[in-house]
Amino acid sequence: MSYLKEWSTRSYKQLDLKIPRICPVDGRHQVYRQDVFELCKSVETDLTYLDPPYGSNNEKMPPSRIRYASYYHIWTTVILNDKPDISGKALRRTDSSDRIAGSVFEEFRKHENGRFIVVEAIDRLLSSIKSRWIILSYSSGGRATAAELDDVLTTHGTILDIVELEYRKNVMAKMRWTNEWLRDAKEGNREFMFLIEKT
Repeated sequence: MSYLKEWSTRSYKQLDLKIPRICPVDGRHQVYRQDVFELCKSVETDLTYLDPPYGSNNEKMPPSRIRYASYYHIWTTVILNDKPDISGKALRRTDSSDRIAGSVFEEFRKHENGRFIVVEAIDRLLSSIKSRWIILSYSSGGRATAAELDDVLTTHGTILDIVELEYRKNVMAKMRWTNEWLRDAKEGNREFMFLIEKT
């Protein structure tokens, strides 16, 4: 999450970086880096996989200003090979701050109609996607509840399958959570993969 102010003992151990074994595949590929809602207007697919970032559902904690992009700030620096402006106590990239890198999918507030803004964003995204099948990956640690996601998904299609993956507890899992998914999850966070056929 942050740059080290002092080197830890393990930092002096050998680090081996290996070139990944890339399997060339025949066929056309396109890579886009743009707003997903804009991209949906021009791209049509058979299957779309969505793994949006999500904010905390912990009602006892104030909303975090740490955004998804900031957890990858060191990788961003390695890939861009730059010397970014840094800020804050943790000395993260300034361009990964809340004001610049925030996502509507991490939004913790409710809309004036009483719905969570993130749920409305997922609803809008599913409506915009031109795809026959959609897989949505979402964590029990996110703001949207299981019931809300079910309502949104069934509005846009038929849920064909749900796969649940368990993750080991982390320090945040020891806090009291109020979201109903985690009330029943003594083992900690769970990741849900929803497969829907769009109607």
